[in-house]
Amino acid sequence: MSALYNGLNDKEKKTLGRLTAAVLFALALGLVATARQRSNYLEARDSLTALQASYRKAQKARADAKTEWLRWQEAGRDMDSFKDTLFYREADIFRTVRLDLRTIFDRAGMNIPLISYRYADMEKTPVKKIIISFDYTGTYAELKKFLGIVEEFRRFLAVEKIDFQKADAESGVLHLKMTLAGYYEI
Repeated sequence: MSALYNGLNDKEKKTLGRLTAAVLFALALGLVATARQRSNYLEARDSLTALQASYRKAQKARADAKTEWLRWQEAGRDMDSFKDTLFYREADIFRTVRLDLRTIFDRAGMNIPLISYRYADMEKTPVKKIIISFDYTGTYAELKKFLGIVEEFRRFLAVEKIDFQKADAESGVLHLKMTLAGYYEI
């Protein structure tokens, strides 16, 4: 290779040197541009990966929100159907509760005791309740039967409180004060 170079005259050697310098400069410039484009590519790829992860997260949040919205819609439909079947109506609550209590006591085979009624608001809801209190005297089996009938009753009527007053060990008779609650929407 040096014999070939030595065969060139000075003008050709200068031209060859310039061409070599130009090729080296172009190669260096190409390497710098390529490195810069590679850096831009890597940044864009990382940005795209982050955006894709954010998109998947947003889609999951949207799907979760939609599922929750559908559940609330179903709950709203349930509440609308409950208004007609399970809640008492405010306009005739006293009469309807008395009739329902008569039905419950009849099914339990009990005499209707002296009953007191009072009304209570339930905070932050459109639902109110009527509180029904009475004294109960009977055996444990009769109490169990009575509570089963209340539990299975067709309306929102629940045992709210039972205060045991006395239990006769010989006869098995219980004396207690019971509180029921009936719910109605205003």
